[in-house]
Amino acid sequence: MRTRLALLLAAALLLPGAAPADVPDLVARIEARYRALSTLQGRYLQTATLQAAGQTERATGKFFLKRPAMMRWEQESPEPRLLVTDGTTLWSYSPLDKQAIAQPVGPALTGSPSLHFLSGMATLGATFTVASVLEDPAGAVLFVSLTPKSPDPAVRRLVLRVHRQTALVDRLTVVDAYENATVLEFSALRENPRLPDSLFTFRPPPGTDVIRPSSPEGIGGTTPVPGRP
Repeated sequence: MRTRLALLLAAALLLPGAAPADVPDLVARIEARYRALSTLQGRYLQTATLQAAGQTERATGKFFLKRPAMMRWEQESPEPRLLVTDGTTLWSYSPLDKQAIAQPVGPALTGSPSLHFLSGMATLGATFTVASVLEDPAGAVLFVSLTPKSPDPAVRRLVLRVHRQTALVDRLTVVDAYENATVLEFSALRENPRLPDSLFTFRPPPGTDVIRPSSPEGIGGTTPVPGRP
């Protein structure tokens, strides 16, 4: 579940069109939309490219999110993998390798859009500044480019594809300081489904090799995280 990618998408998808004048209202609508969500589930397609190496990787699967910081990403292709956290411990499990990595959710993961998607969208204006807003010719879809108010080498730019009518985000692009980027495309979204807390816990199957790296910062470069370049 590598999360590295080059952003060719933004230039291609930010189609010409008049930029809406109601940017503050748009941000407020997105925030209000996600404040109303306590859980979210759906499917995802992740495309990641390491710019310097010119390598591109794709992964598909399904995801489950629950406030305040629970997530479960079930990768189905190119090989099965599981990434799950109850907000305290993050597990990365490979059934093929029969290996699980357990680490505390530390500062290195704090800004991950995948972990804090619900709460992050609900407080968008507090964290990011809107750099530009463009729309498709039909005016049904908006492309919102944001920059973090506090410097963050892992998130230099965030581009959201937002449906004007629903204010829901169905594509998220994260670009880092090296212009590596991660694109997450969402589909089959279900709002506020009942998701038990047990869905976000993990017990290694018998015979699994469990690794617990010692690091004061918790998750760093060891475990790839969706939405994290």
